[in-house]
Amino acid sequence: MSNNDYILNLLNIKDSNIFILNTIQEKIIKNKNYKIIEGILTYNPEYCPCCGIINKSSNDIIKWGFRRNCKIKIPKISNCFSLLILHKQRFYCKHCNNTFIAKTSIVDKNKNISNNTELQINLELMQKQSEKDIAKRLDVSVSKIDRKLNEISSHTVLRHEHLPINMNWDEFKATRDTTGKMAFIIVDNNTGNIFDIHDSRKSRDLEKYFKRYSKTERNKVKLISTDFYSGYIYLAKKLFKNADIVIDRFHIVVQAYNALNTTRVKLCYKNNPNYNKLKNFWKLIVKNENDLSEEKKYNKHFKKEVSQKDIVSYLINTDKTLKATYECYQGLINSIKEKDFNKFKNIIEHKNNLISDKMKQALKLYHANIKYIQNSFQYDINNGIIEGKNNLIKSIKRIAFGYRKYNHFIARVFLISGMIKG
Repeated sequence: MSNNDYILNLLNIKDSNIFILNTIQEKIIKNKNYKIIEGILTYNPEYCPCCGIINKSSNDIIKWGFRRNCKIKIPKISNCFSLLILHKQRFYCKHCNNTFIAKTSIVDKNKNISNNTELQINLELMQKQSEKDIAKRLDVSVSKIDRKLNEISSHTVLRHEHLPINMNWDEFKATRDTTGKMAFIIVDNNTGNIFDIHDSRKSRDLEKYFKRYSKTERNKVKLISTDFYSGYIYLAKKLFKNADIVIDRFHIVVQAYNALNTTRVKLCYKNNPNYNKLKNFWKLIVKNENDLSEEKKYNKHFKKEVSQKDIVSYLINTDKTLKATYECYQGLINSIKEKDFNKFKNIIEHKNNLISDKMKQALKLYHANIKYIQNSFQYDINNGIIEGKNNLIKSIKRIAFGYRKYNHFIARVFLISGMIKG
């Protein structure tokens, strides 16, 4: 193998018509260290692209000098930015009196960024990092990354033939240019992958979206896991006649959790002698009572040895409303943990009048959606998968310090999730 072939192989250049000159220079351009590789592109053309005449001899097409110093950005070499200075052969057609320039597969027409660098941009966009970081690492402009995302986002309209049998629905805050304030996300519960993202969670927009699928296809859906948002429940009942709606267990617990925590916070006023205790031991109050430790340790707030159970017992007995709300909360979370629906239903139907107003609101919400809550006890499906996807989406947005364009944002989400290839 010749030195020219070794260098072409090192640079991952497949065009055998390029001949690398032996000198490789190092220059500082705009405070950046570059490796400069110089080469010549020449060959005998088969025909004239202007008139189509077949090149048989020097009477048809002849070489006509060079277009010199065509600067092409190529991937880094030994962590140094690299430029290929390519001298392209010019040709003259004696039949049509036109000139044309030699073409190469390493770079597209009228571009100075090599196809290998273009591919590297696509690969970098599939990683969790900002566009500015990608541009800096590959020595291209941020505008170039934007144009690449525009190109990719034009292909991100997903056209699925079939709906998932078991779906998870949720929303997340996207960008300012979305149709609604929140974007709607669908996850296939069986595969754990994002199925699609819509730029609005409004019922009329989602109804239009789902009606793209036939009634037969929608009737194949068996389970839909969602939160307490009434718009989703209404839509699921209207469009998916054979699907059972499941309220996610996490959102059931959150309602009771917030009610108990709000009740505790209302007691955290400065004149309350137990202010510091209520403030410092809030985690023990919301913890499952079965997980509280009985091991006694010295505590500076009580100035004696106490266990976690002793602390909670003391705090809830300082207020009747707090105690009643705490007991209701513990009953609810334990019934969910034990998958005892009768116990859960008994708690919300025979509520204690001493519980806080916030807990009464939570029980009222449970009662209004009791049919869908019962399904959460029956089916082993939850929104844990979709919450993980939402965390990924928030991470992508946070790393980039936000996005202005919805299309760019969703293109990055699809790329990083592996839903589309760059």
